[in-house]
Amino acid sequence: MARTRSKPAKATPKESTPEPTPSTIKPLPTSTSNPPKLFVLPRDASKDARIVTLDNPANDTPSRYYFCPEKGFHEFTRIAAPKKDCKSWLITGEKSGEHDDSKDAAESEDDVRIGSGYITKSADLFIATPIDILFLVLPALAPKSAKETKQHFLALDDYLDMFSTSARHWKALLIQYPSLKRMVEKRMRAVCDTVDAGDETMFRLSNEKLVHVLMKKAERMVKNGLPPSLEDKFIKTALEVPIMSIKREESTLSAVSITETVIDGTSTPSTNVESQSEASVTTSIESQTSVNTSITIPEDIPSKPSLHTPSEIPYLLRLRTSLNYLSSSYIPPTLRSILQDLLAPRFSTLDTHLSALAKLRSEAAALRSISDNISRKRAIEEDDDKVAEREEKKRKKEEDEKKKKLEGRGIKQLKKVDTSGMKKMSSFFQKMPKKA
Repeated sequence: MARTRSKPAKATPKESTPEPTPSTIKPLPTSTSNPPKLFVLPRDASKDARIVTLDNPANDTPSRYYFCPEKGFHEFTRIAAPKKDCKSWLITGEKSGEHDDSKDAAESEDDVRIGSGYITKSADLFIATPIDILFLVLPALAPKSAKETKQHFLALDDYLDMFSTSARHWKALLIQYPSLKRMVEKRMRAVCDTVDAGDETMFRLSNEKLVHVLMKKAERMVKNGLPPSLEDKFIKTALEVPIMSIKREESTLSAVSITETVIDGTSTPSTNVESQSEASVTTSIESQTSVNTSITIPEDIPSKPSLHTPSEIPYLLRLRTSLNYLSSSYIPPTLRSILQDLLAPRFSTLDTHLSALAKLRSEAAALRSISDNISRKRAIEEDDDKVAEREEKKRKKEEDEKKKKLEGRGIKQLKKVDTSGMKKMSSFFQKMPKKA
């Protein structure tokens, strides 16, 4: 038998899949590890102005400063939005033409990237504010430790060598800008004792002169006004006089009982009418309003402050707050205790007033705790019935739980049986009705 070969099935034409349309949305560039920051710099600064790294005088850590040969040093103050608020900056730059050959490739890439627009994740703003160069040179003038009380006179060049060893940017600035040496010498003369040794002048830090300079700065801060946050936290709250007691005025309202006597149909008020004629009808009616009632209306009237605040106390407290801020932000730690001892006699009146306020606050807290205890005691006495009722319920509950624990397994299983259609055992032991 001849073998036959079946024809192959016709191939079905494949459906043509449409090509995806190209997306017109440009992908966002990846975030950089060193994003650009937004700075507010002084106007009309020199072209030679730059950002340098120097030691922070308060904590001896490297910090960034803005240096201008004409305007001096500036520190950067960071202003940030609250963490709960999601803020960002959109930074754009002017479109520039061809880059000069002197520019590096990295700088040209940054110009192109910022020129087309850049969004920072955090809305931080860095403002350059002036700082006295005296604070930057204080670490070299201050003693190295708190135990070191005796200091020697040194030449200006010796102090400048200390600056160069502490931060390498100091050395570069002193070599490049000779005017910086004159600025340092001028500020050192304001806080140092000087001795002429031939043609050279020797310097040594004077704590009294430093206190005088800090007092002038603090007085200027108080004159210009402290920020509202510092005023509320350190001045207003610190000088509040506590209320020691509350006066209560009581007004008593009482009604007098009136006895009316009815004689022959005539009503006359009297107190004793038993001697009238027998025909008279005596009726004693007490008015419904004759209930002796005492109503107490408390009115809370704050008592007058028991301590008067003199007019100079707020000024002294503002002055001390300003000095504390300068000391914690710009003074080396080895000088803080020395300056506090020198400034203590100036604030003796303030210390006396603050100690009196602290004593009043402690007394007010003690009175408040006593009144709280009395109110709690009254509440407990009023709730004696409720307490007894709760104790009775608790006792019954404990007895029921104890009975349930003593029950056997069989009784517990019998309780689970459905007895809705069954007769009770007592129905089988009823008396038979008498036959008629």
